[in-house]
Amino acid sequence: MNRKVSSLLGVVIISCALVTVFLIGLSLTLPSQPQQALDFTVSGTNDCLRFLNSTVKTVYVPFRTGANEQWRLTIKSTFMPGGSNGWTDVYIYNDYWDSGSNYTCISEDLYPILNNIQSADSQITGNAPFSETFGGSNPQSYTAFFIFPPGGQSTFHIVLTQIK
Repeated sequence: MNRKVSSLLGVVIISCALVTVFLIGLSLTLPSQPQQALDFTVSGTNDCLRFLNSTVKTVYVPFRTGANEQWRLTIKSTFMPGGSNGWTDVYIYNDYWDSGSNYTCISEDLYPILNNIQSADSQITGNAPFSETFGGSNPQSYTAFFIFPPGGQSTFHIVLTQIK
């Protein structure tokens, strides 16, 4: 092969590689599916109120906020053991996690991300819902977690709505 053809072939290969890397990088930074409003109910029971017990049933709510969007997450207990004295803590993971089924999983599923789940310093109680607004100037992803409290069947109504 002559030198000019080899050089031209090398430039074409490098150019194709750079374009491919650019397009892959671009696809990673493009926003994923827009967040849709959520409105659902979950029910379950537990014998324990600890993430570290591998079989504890956990509720998760994954969601994304776009740039300059705000979303309000409200979780209300419609039935909880202990009535108005019943409670469960809320935890936030600053990323999108969706590896369960029908918004529930067991704690063992969370072990790979457990160290990155932080307390929201909030509770869902039998008489007061958890409500928090998420969002900012940059796109963000979140997953809220809470555990079905022990002592019998619990039911929670979860609503995620965009604030206009």
